[in-house]
Amino acid sequence: MNRISRRDFLRFSTVAAAGALAAACAKTTAPTTAPKATTKAEATPVPKTEATATSAPAKKPWPRGEVPRNRTLIRSFNGPEFTDNAIASCYAGSSHQSSYACQYEALYYYAALADKTWPHLCESHEYNANATELTMHLRKGVEWSDGKPFTAKDVAFVYNTLRDKAPDYSNSSDVKAAVKEAVAVDDYTVKFVLNEPNYRFHFTLCTTRFDRGVYLVPEHIYKDQADWRTYGDFDPAKGLPVVTGAYQCIELAPSYKKFDLRYDWWAGKTGFMKMPQIERVLHLGFTDDQKAAQQIINNEIDEPLDLRPRVIKTILDQAPHVITHTGREKPYGYVDWWPISMYFNCTEAPYNDPKFRWAVALVVDQQQLVDVGWDGAGQTTNGPYPYYPGLMKYIDTIKDVLQQYNPLEVNLKKSEDLMKGLGWTKDGEGFWTKDGKRPDLDIWAAVPLFGDIAPITAEQLRKGGFYSNHVTPPDVWAGKGDGRAKLHFFGHGGSTKDPYDTMSMYHSKWVKPTGTDCGPNRPRWGNPEFDAAVEEFSRTPEGDKKTFDLFHKAFEIWYRELPEVPLVQWFHRMPMNTTYWKNWPVKENPYNTALWHLTMPITLWNLQATQ
Repeated sequence: MNRISRRDFLRFSTVAAAGALAAACAKTTAPTTAPKATTKAEATPVPKTEATATSAPAKKPWPRGEVPRNRTLIRSFNGPEFTDNAIASCYAGSSHQSSYACQYEALYYYAALADKTWPHLCESHEYNANATELTMHLRKGVEWSDGKPFTAKDVAFVYNTLRDKAPDYSNSSDVKAAVKEAVAVDDYTVKFVLNEPNYRFHFTLCTTRFDRGVYLVPEHIYKDQADWRTYGDFDPAKGLPVVTGAYQCIELAPSYKKFDLRYDWWAGKTGFMKMPQIERVLHLGFTDDQKAAQQIINNEIDEPLDLRPRVIKTILDQAPHVITHTGREKPYGYVDWWPISMYFNCTEAPYNDPKFRWAVALVVDQQQLVDVGWDGAGQTTNGPYPYYPGLMKYIDTIKDVLQQYNPLEVNLKKSEDLMKGLGWTKDGEGFWTKDGKRPDLDIWAAVPLFGDIAPITAEQLRKGGFYSNHVTPPDVWAGKGDGRAKLHFFGHGGSTKDPYDTMSMYHSKWVKPTGTDCGPNRPRWGNPEFDAAVEEFSRTPEGDKKTFDLFHKAFEIWYRELPEVPLVQWFHRMPMNTTYWKNWPVKENPYNTALWHLTMPITLWNLQATQ
């Protein structure tokens, strides 16, 4: 195949023209209920992976030196870790798209698309009678890369430190809220004494899934570090970083990172797993969609960040060696755990009034965003949850609530009546005003991430009488976090199989004033009755009938007050290169999600070389 230039790609690309935005003015019909969950496919097991590999010789040069392209996995991604390579600690503030996931392993891994949990560093666990204590039994034979055993002391040290360092370290606030003390009973048994009954602790804070997970670091290295965030844990000559994972960082640079497969990985030594076939993982900095498309067409990378639907289509039209999660058909990806909403700053007027928020919601046509913005390659959402099997059984119980409060309804007349009832009038240009001022409804939404749907939403708001523009200031991400953006796009990184994680994000204890980071409660909304239902839910065993009643009660309140406007299910659309690697996670075998998630090792263990 001839190599394609960036100029050629842009010439061939079918990225939406200006006419798509004009077409967005046409009204479409939106569904009122969530679709039925599809039957899950069986996943490739993580332990005892079937990937064929040859055992490594006992002694080899380290780092590995030259590694051929057909044994190197190359991905492009972004993240702050490329901006400060002097700090290599996994607690140094790297983004969720961290490269360190291939080094530090988890107690448990959960693959949401397969709805499966696998024990890894931990073999099993049990709660006491009232779920105030959790005992975990660690896997024997696990070693750090310096040869020292991984024990319960390491686990207890990490969780106790996070508790004591809250809120400064990643996950520390959640750990402090949940854990009174972690105790190493013996080398392979750790007991968590919890602050209150918590039947979900093993999943919420001991299981790695998507971007969530606690990094387990060695006590004998980190106990002497005053601040893990500033610890420069990188010196290959001294064997740093010390990790349990199959890969270890061997080179850092502003534009790339290299991770080499360790010859003495404990799982290979003990026979728990076979050695991966990938000998080197190369992480490149992500620039833009067009550059990534050019790279994968030219076999320069194996997987980039997720790309927009029209870019994906252009790649598939030109590159027979590239596939997606759904092959070469729409929607080119899978439903991520990050459904997108348009968030209000609910601590500020007039956005603190539920009637005003509903007036805005009633002019938004979500189906139009999918049909026009994504060329039909997507799906609307009527709430903050991804449509996963474990969650659908809860969503199905609130059909009556969704009939009463339907966030997918498009009704400009009803919106107008609400605004007039609140005392708003339209000015000479047809936009709502009060006391001579228009409400600030500019949508803060970064591109290219939201560049295909945010302009359409802004146009819908304008048609409904709300003066709005899609804006992308240089500090767009910071403005969304500190509340300067009174309206912005963002996703939910919460529940995957049990609704509690997402419910807890809306607890009023997380509400922060404008000017401070929003934390988990992005709309800065709270309600005492909602809080009470969430707290009772957390004390109730998963799947108990009572949890369904509490869920119904909580979300009747949520939809009535509508702290945000649900928009679309987010899809991860990653092109995957089959030139050098096969057995990618696809719809027929959805054993994992994106390579930038903390579950990345699952894919590294399962990919197989084509030659």
